[in-house]
Amino acid sequence: MQYYSHQHPTNHKNILVFLIFFVVIVSASMGGKTVRGSMNQASEPTPHFFSEDVHERDEQVYGNAWHMDAHAALGATVKLTEQYLSHALTSLRLIAASPVTRSGIWPEILPAMSILKRTIPGAALYIEPDGNYYSVEHGYTRLNLSDRDYFNPLFNGEEIHGSLIYSRSTGKQSIFMAVPVMEGEEVTGAVALSIFVDDFQQLIDDALRLTDDYLWYVLDKDGYTVLHPRSDFVFLNPAKQGSPSLALATEDILSEEKGYTSYVYGGRNTHILFQKLDFNDWRVVFGKVGEKTDDKHMPAAYDILEDLTQTIKHELTRMDQNLNDAMAEFDGSFPPEHIARNVFRDMYKQNPFVVTCALIDTEGVITYIEPQEFHTSEGQNIRDQENFFTMQKNKAPLLSNSFLAVEGFDAVSLQHPIIDEHGDFHGSVSLMIRPEVMIEELATPFVSETIYDPWVMEPQGRIIFDKAFGGTGRMLFLDYRFEEQKTLLELGDKISENKEGQNDYIFYDKKTGKRTVKIAIWDTIKLYDAEWRIILSYPPYE
Repeated sequence: MQYYSHQHPTNHKNILVFLIFFVVIVSASMGGKTVRGSMNQASEPTPHFFSEDVHERDEQVYGNAWHMDAHAALGATVKLTEQYLSHALTSLRLIAASPVTRSGIWPEILPAMSILKRTIPGAALYIEPDGNYYSVEHGYTRLNLSDRDYFNPLFNGEEIHGSLIYSRSTGKQSIFMAVPVMEGEEVTGAVALSIFVDDFQQLIDDALRLTDDYLWYVLDKDGYTVLHPRSDFVFLNPAKQGSPSLALATEDILSEEKGYTSYVYGGRNTHILFQKLDFNDWRVVFGKVGEKTDDKHMPAAYDILEDLTQTIKHELTRMDQNLNDAMAEFDGSFPPEHIARNVFRDMYKQNPFVVTCALIDTEGVITYIEPQEFHTSEGQNIRDQENFFTMQKNKAPLLSNSFLAVEGFDAVSLQHPIIDEHGDFHGSVSLMIRPEVMIEELATPFVSETIYDPWVMEPQGRIIFDKAFGGTGRMLFLDYRFEEQKTLLELGDKISENKEGQNDYIFYDKKTGKRTVKIAIWDTIKLYDAEWRIILSYPPYE
């Protein structure tokens, strides 16, 4: 149904564009005032909304500085959140009430929706009664929203003040807000804005500029995370994913309008303040990450990590010593074939994780190699490989970075130079090792039939062993399979930068679509200039 005003639609369109622009300017200049979604007035936040006993409790935990900073930051977060949402709702109400919008003509509605989209990053939509809709970016989308949970309430005349969705037109996590377009008692359409969560979160992050030991997030009335600086946590329900104490804390948050509570998460005690928004039933949470605490699985995890780290280090050291002893057979000179092959065959038998033993001359040519099935590789030149460059430059033992071998598997090379008594370089001996096979065999006795998943990563991000998420051989920071797993990438940064540590992350299983909170602890082994991060991850709340 289309409705045409007696006035020319273009005049209404110009007036509407001016009104939207006016709302933008007023919102930007409000300073400390917050537009309320349920009334056309502005009000200052109450300066002391926590009871004295709450003040005393949090001061006992962190002192007066925490008390002042936390309350100020919570108030700022509440104001920013409400102002952002109220601005969107006020703009949608203006657009919905306009004769231009009630006409149902998308080209006439588009200018005002375009201004709204530029002001608040998101997908600006006009929805028809059958669920088909137009967007600023795509025009008529040929998509339909009639199966969304919010659709029937919206077309029964209710405003939508924040429904959590994945936008169909963009695929982004979004907060959906909508206002019905009314012609008398009839709903003839709806205007909506799917606010992009990433941009909303960034706005608050930029304003707060918190250090790593502080956190904030927003829960909806059902306990699902609406906003969180770590985007993998968005749309998760902490009561279902976190620790038992976090589940209890979530119950407290949802049952009270404001207050203080604490919980254990990610191996640390966390103390929080929270407050209900006036705009809707969401709760804003602000807190400080406190002292470390063990979950029930952590002591065993550290024991297993220590045993696994020492076992892998011992095996690498043993192979290195075996290679060093074998070099004495060559007496600092490039050996004849029969001596080289005998030494290599003995080393191959003594080292079950060695794939090949090779003699490489000063030009990078593989002169001899064992076992026999690799004889066809003799005569090949490896001078373009990084480990050959390193050997030529330093003329010292090395453990290479992992690389894709010509045989199609990931490998590392343990090499020793052939140096005579005068210090002259005559080539090198290389043991090619499959770390995936070695680590799996060494790790299995420690983690079989447990909840612990071991993985091993080089500091630059290449995963040389992993069974939990099929990452062996992939570059964590470059592989497209990990680009949306932001907390895993954050964890990778910490692992790269620190030789040991502990952190939580969200593991996303693409096969099941399930997201699980996990704890990762790690240590480092080093051989020459090479480092391996030995990591153990587990779900702490299962």
